[in-house]
Amino acid sequence: MNLLQIQPLDPIMIRDGRPFDTTPGVRAHTLMDVSPSVLSGTIRTLISKISSDSNYNSKAVKLSQNEQISKIIVRGPLYERNGIVYYPIPQDVSFYEENNSLLVSVRRPMKLKEGEGYYGTGRNGLHNNLWPAVNSQDRKAAKAAPAYMSAELMTKWLTCSLSEQEWKLELERWSESQNEPEYSVSRGVHFQEKVQDDVKTVHFMAPFERQERVHTAIDTESYVAKDQALYSTESLVLPDDLKLLADVDMKHSNIEWPTGLSEVHSFGGKRRLAHFSESTNEQHWTCPVEIKQALDNDTRYIRMVLATPAYFSKGWIPGWLNENLVCEDFNGTGVGLQLRWACVPRWQPISGWNHTNKEKAVRRMVPAGSVYFFEVTDGNPRNLVEKLWLQSVSDRNRRKEAFDSEDGFGLALWGKWEPSNEERGERV
Repeated sequence: MNLLQIQPLDPIMIRDGRPFDTTPGVRAHTLMDVSPSVLSGTIRTLISKISSDSNYNSKAVKLSQNEQISKIIVRGPLYERNGIVYYPIPQDVSFYEENNSLLVSVRRPMKLKEGEGYYGTGRNGLHNNLWPAVNSQDRKAAKAAPAYMSAELMTKWLTCSLSEQEWKLELERWSESQNEPEYSVSRGVHFQEKVQDDVKTVHFMAPFERQERVHTAIDTESYVAKDQALYSTESLVLPDDLKLLADVDMKHSNIEWPTGLSEVHSFGGKRRLAHFSESTNEQHWTCPVEIKQALDNDTRYIRMVLATPAYFSKGWIPGWLNENLVCEDFNGTGVGLQLRWACVPRWQPISGWNHTNKEKAVRRMVPAGSVYFFEVTDGNPRNLVEKLWLQSVSDRNRRKEAFDSEDGFGLALWGKWEPSNEERGERV
């Protein structure tokens, strides 16, 4: 594994695909998190710059290098803060307020009784194989809620060992951190959480702040500001102690890994800067032992949580499921899966540029945090998680310029679940 950590030095601009120019009054919007394609494209550009030789000026050599660069596979980003990795909050939980306390509500598919039927909607018609989902509490969503949870808490959640009391305790701790004075070290901006010590580690993170800047268009001939030509841009302000993690696979490329990498390079729009350096912590990319044990043999129900946005050829339905929402042998693991339900929010637009400076069309991606509930029809689920933990489950895009699985889209976490108890409506 070739591991990288990226420390942003400026607010990052991650465009959302909407057209933008310097027309007076126009606004460039940013996504709520860092897109995998932005990360992978930046890493490939950095490696290309480092590996380039000043004597290689021929067009043939440049084309060959571009071809090799495109074979580099990147996984990420993961968010690491104070040694803790944070994942997007899974969509099978929602937050609500009661008596000035932040509480959690759980969504679970309800197993149908014999003779009952349920008609779910799908791209190809109605799906009788889906089970209806129910909430443990049907309440109005909280106005302020965390957007990321720690790997430790996620492991407990995926093994069904995170109790309601632990949810409440950790949410109280996070709410208290929100009321502490905001501070900044280097950028002169505010961010929301503050980890005080190892004993009181905050296991949640709020959504990243967005910073708006106003600019003025410059006359290309006189190089002075134009009158009445103001426009604005949005950028993500990441906490000062937050790093982005990536795993870079070079085995399909003949380009050598730059050992001892430590470079400052542009990242995202407007050429904002970030520091790229090597990392040695492989633990963040390996499946926890607790999850392997929880999914060994006797588990009939497993769920897939997306750690990064995914591209599926059938919209929200993965292309590796057939018309009956079944996969008989998922990715050569010997595990058969039957989709029972999915918690998927509104689609996320992803666009960008490739290494030949050709614009990519906007695609509708399934957002990170989406949850897919499966019933195991064959095989041992442990084989699946050992092979596919934080590996891409994206389908291949029909457009040749997009490499979704190679760019880190669709990295998946795996865990178990149990169908909701209809009579008691109990929490899981």
